[in-house]
Amino acid sequence: MLSPLLRRAGVVVALLCVYALGANALYGLLFRNGYYDALIRLRDEGPHHLPGTTNPILTRYTGIGFLDKLLTLATVMFANVTDGSSPQLSLYSFHFAGQYLAILIVTTIEGLRRGNQSNTIRFFSVWACLMQATSYGCTMPLYGIFHFLTSPTAEEISPRLVEVVSTANPLELSTLSEAFTLGYVVPAVLMCVPLFSNRLHQWFGGLWQGSPIFAMLLQKLFAVRQAALQRSPHARPHTPNVYQPSSSKQQQSLAGGSLSSVLSTRSHEKRSLAKSYLFAFVWCILSQVIPLALIAAVYLRPSMFPARLSEAWTITNVFVPHPFWSTEKMESMATGMHDFFLYDQYIGSTGAIIWAYALYVNARERPMKARSWAKSAFVIVTLSLATGPAGAVVWLMWERDQSLLSRTAVSH
Repeated sequence: MLSPLLRRAGVVVALLCVYALGANALYGLLFRNGYYDALIRLRDEGPHHLPGTTNPILTRYTGIGFLDKLLTLATVMFANVTDGSSPQLSLYSFHFAGQYLAILIVTTIEGLRRGNQSNTIRFFSVWACLMQATSYGCTMPLYGIFHFLTSPTAEEISPRLVEVVSTANPLELSTLSEAFTLGYVVPAVLMCVPLFSNRLHQWFGGLWQGSPIFAMLLQKLFAVRQAALQRSPHARPHTPNVYQPSSSKQQQSLAGGSLSSVLSTRSHEKRSLAKSYLFAFVWCILSQVIPLALIAAVYLRPSMFPARLSEAWTITNVFVPHPFWSTEKMESMATGMHDFFLYDQYIGSTGAIIWAYALYVNARERPMKARSWAKSAFVIVTLSLATGPAGAVVWLMWERDQSLLSRTAVSH
């Protein structure tokens, strides 16, 4: 059996390999298929219109030069996602958006843990913005590496692990689903609804790029509001404030023998985690099942759909990218971006599964045997097919947390 140090090194090496693959498959792809050259021509020569349209590109959002350039670039890259010119890209983007939302929720939960309050994992919104600005495929492996090298929540099973995985900000955890609904889902819907002017449409697209920041701010705002309600004189006097972190004296008291209080606190924390994980898991299911159902419907009843959808919505067209090592030029900027998004999710999700699976294994009380490895691998593959790869990540983290918070041991 490998030592914990060797296992951790193995995980880091695996994530480094995923990162190297991502850098080549994503950024190398943009050079090889001609997308980068097309962007340069669009910038330097024009016409300065969104790809495949006559709509002028909006270049001013905030008045901050660097930020406006990033938002303009993002607007160009996402333009064909929502304009209906590439139905296969639009359908895939719906799938990716739901999967990506689940990953954001998982990393947000990780940033709220006690053990991560003194390292970079705490700043989950910064990591999410890196995913938005650079790529999910390259950022997620780096996130996993930083986590395994710096976070005590990546350690082997122990009483200390049980404590460090507990939530440092329970109120923020309890409001997570509402914050992401308003901060992520609503801007995404506004970006996609074809009822607005071109200028407003681009504004909504730029707004969505800041969704991790909006979700984080809403999360803190809702937590402050909930704390104020708990302090209100109209609150029920006998309801325990289970969401307030324990002081050092309280923790000593708990360690001294108040096991029932520990179990009660953990029970409430488990319910808050379950609410957040369930929210993420439902989005995984919807984002996986709806595209597959539409593809099946088009295949079984093609007469019910426009001909362009019957041709575009197939498993191959929606979910299978061109080889990233190919030097063949893209058919259009829409197809080039479709391939980019495909590799972005597949590579990022590979890194996420490696990271989550390693944490899941570390949290087990008993060593993994061959049968356990095979069973968990089967579950991961099955969930990835049924709910998308992010669904497997959510399941792994949910199982890990429920197992750890069910332990009755209290560290002293």
